Amino acid sequence: MKDVKYEQISDGVKIAQDSRGLLLTTDACLLSAFVNRNAKQTVCELGAGSGIISAMLLLSKKIKSSVCVDFQPDICALAEENAKRNGLSDRMTVVCADVNVYDSDKRFDTVVSNPPYFKAEDGKKNESEQDRLTRHETTAAITDFAKCASRILKDGGNAYFCYTPQRLSELLCALSSSGLEPKTLVTVYPTMKHKPSLVLVSAKKGAQGGIVCERPLFIYKDKAGGEYTDDYLRIKKENRWSLK
Repeated sequence: MKDVKYEQISDGVKIAQDSRGLLLTTDACLLSAFVNRNAKQTVCELGAGSGIISAMLLLSKKIKSSVCVDFQPDICALAEENAKRNGLSDRMTVVCADVNVYDSDKRFDTVVSNPPYFKAEDGKKNESEQDRLTRHETTAAITDFAKCASRILKDGGNAYFCYTPQRLSELLCALSSSGLEPKTLVTVYPTMKHKPSLVLVSAKKGAQGGIVCERPLFIYKDKAGGEYTDDYLRIKKENRWSLK
């Protein structure tokens, strides 16, 4: 692929990404940190793109193995390159498939997903085709991601999603109606003066109702793009959820 950008995410770790689509974002870093550590857990990443979240989870030894699922063949090729480049090929498998039909012979302990945030009709006229495929629900809506997550999870398994706050009600309804009961909600703000920019939700398959709203996370101290908060720096460095 000619439009490849390489980004250093930690010492000795470099990730290949498609420069025409979404690059490494705060969303991916926070979702990776949000996943509970369990060195024995098997993970499936839905809408995995170039496999950045799976790579971060594996490299920080939070999980045992991961299967990355995406419907774009060229992006799947990047995920395979990232697995090979970082010595993860034996623990990170890439499957080119649509979440509407994807299933697995084995059931996973955990599902993670950073799905498209926008409806198909909300696209901007000047967006590239790659942007449209990555950011918008061109082939699968949030309900389809939730159904797929439920289908491939073990009973009692956990699902972790990050999503846009504007569609939080749709995410919670999609999870609950698919048998994934929302258990934890975190709202992320650029600063204390801004509206929220991200929500992180964990859900458990087959669980009883009841959700805990955790303390919000603020990314910057004073102004967006300025100095990071201590909470964010700690989360990013340790790749675990830690608010003080």
